[in-house]
Amino acid sequence: MSLHTKEFFEELDLPFPFGTVVGNVYYSTPTDSPIRLRIQFAQTIMDRQYDGLRLAVIHAERGTLDTVHLRFADHGTFTRRDAKLGPGSARSVIRDWHKDGLLPWAGADLTGLRTAIVEFARISCPVLLAPRSRAEPGPWSERWHEVLWATDTVVLASLHEATQAVLDLAESGTYDDRPITHSLRNARYFVMDMLGLPLDQGMLAEAAAVTQLTGRRLGPDTARALERIASMPVEKQRAVVQAASRRHAATPAALRTSPLPAPPAPATAQTPTRSH
Repeated sequence: MSLHTKEFFEELDLPFPFGTVVGNVYYSTPTDSPIRLRIQFAQTIMDRQYDGLRLAVIHAERGTLDTVHLRFADHGTFTRRDAKLGPGSARSVIRDWHKDGLLPWAGADLTGLRTAIVEFARISCPVLLAPRSRAEPGPWSERWHEVLWATDTVVLASLHEATQAVLDLAESGTYDDRPITHSLRNARYFVMDMLGLPLDQGMLAEAAAVTQLTGRRLGPDTARALERIASMPVEKQRAVVQAASRRHAATPAALRTSPLPAPPAPATAQTPTRSH
């Protein structure tokens, strides 16, 4: 059973203007900033059981800057729920393997948890709380912006890998009954976190994945083609993604490792010799 992460964070209602959910992970990524916040459920030693949220502030170039584990028990998240359940029940945890149809976190009081998250962000990454127009830009030092990327084999190989990661994300979402459009919408943040690539490279990987899925160039028909796929049963959507993955895998990444040869220099006109 799914954790219903999107619904959880909608209920949590964090005051970050850059928040999005990808799979079972929440990201807040300010525009043009190398800083991002990642929030995911903290698993206990028991499989598919979680006792809180794990937060990480990540810098695109310097890696993880700060982390914290916010436990449900420390913030009164399930105090009222557990009191109703009585003795013998698991305390201050959620599970995603029960079959009763309830949301795993049903009955949560999220007030204390929300306060703790906002306070952590205020101290560790205040840019997350800034309006979009005030977000500090962070220049990328990647070769992506230093060369003509379309002829750079290192960048092209990274984009090939990133596109495959986007297709894998779309496929995994179908196992949680998520349409592929839901996974694709925020795949750029997944690429940033998993592969450490800039946001614009993640957007290009999204676009490449969409062209593989739809068999179309990006344009007015793309949205309609995706909607048709997303309207299919998830099993058929999964088959579409798997076929796209096979096509992408069969498309070789750039193999050339040397730069393009320089165009030949124009021949120098020779001055005819005079005869005496």
